[in-house]
Amino acid sequence: MTKNPVAVGFGLFLATMLTFFVVYYFFADANYFDTSMKVNAFGMTFLYVLAGFLSVVWLRGSNKITYPQAFKQCFVTLFVGGGLSILSIFAFLNYVDTDAREMLNHQYIQTEMKNLDESYAKLKLEAANQKDRTKAKELEDNYNDAKLAREIARKENKNYFSFQFLSAVFGGFLLFYLLLSIIIAGFLKNKKRYE
Repeated sequence: MTKNPVAVGFGLFLATMLTFFVVYYFFADANYFDTSMKVNAFGMTFLYVLAGFLSVVWLRGSNKITYPQAFKQCFVTLFVGGGLSILSIFAFLNYVDTDAREMLNHQYIQTEMKNLDESYAKLKLEAANQKDRTKAKELEDNYNDAKLAREIARKENKNYFSFQFLSAVFGGFLLFYLLLSIIIAGFLKNKKRYE
C-alpha cells in the first residue's frame, strides 16, 4: 500500500462518500436523520480510527518511525479524508439535492423537540417532588424558552448544513482527529526522536 497520507486520505474520502450515498439512497425515509447520526457515531468513527491506524502501520512497515512521523501520517490522512468529505457533503446537500437537506433540517428539529419534551417530562416529575417551587418555575421558563427557540428555527427554515454550521462541525472533527492522531502515534511509534 501507499505511504502517502494524502493518497490514503483520498481513499478515506471515497469510503466516506460511499457510506454517505448508501445511507442517502437506501435510508432516506422518516428516520433519515437518526440513521445518519448512528452511522456517523459508530460507522464513521470506526472507519476513521481504522484508516488512521492503517496509514501509520503502512508508513512504519518494517522500519522504525518517530512520534512526529506517526502523528503527521495519521493527522494528514484524517484531515484530507474528513475535509474533502465535509466539502462534498456540503455541496451535495446545498446545490444538488436541497430536498434531502430540508428533510434532514426538519428531522433534526423534530428530534430536538422530542428530546426536549422527554427531558422536560422527566425533570418536571423530579421538580414536583421537591418543596422548592422556584425550581419548578425555572424549569418551566427554560422549557418554554427552548421550545420557542426551536419553533423559531422551524419557521425561519434554518439551514443546519450551511457552510458556517458545517465549519463548526468540522472544528469538532479536527479535535477528534488531533486526539486520535496523538493516541495512534503514541501507540505505533517505535523510534526515539533523536535516535
